[in-house]
Amino acid sequence: MKQEQAAAGEARKRRVKMFSAKEKSQAVLSLWSGRRSASSLMKELGVAWGVINSWEKRALSGMLTALDPLWKQPEEEQLRLPGRVEKLMEQTLKPTAPSEPATTN
Repeated sequence: MKQEQAAAGEARKRRVKMFSAKEKSQAVLSLWSGRRSASSLMKELGVAWGVINSWEKRALSGMLTALDPLWKQPEEEQLRLPGRVEKLMEQTLKPTAPSEPATTN
């Protein structure tokens, strides 16, 4: 029974395809030039929209950095943790207030 479950689990695992910088740049340029739509790229490459979107952002950031070395990504666009995680970190890292020693009379 466990062997069957293990075999089924292995069959369900996705194979992650690694794309070269050339493949990523060709995909982004074909999207920007209008030769392909995002949905056709997603189907052709077998990736989610978020992957293509991150390639676009990195490509644009790379171009701006290469063309203007003084350019910096605006702070509001830098990666941030979700609010819930930020609050949890604050609570976890927050120094606990030392309890006042009990006074004896």
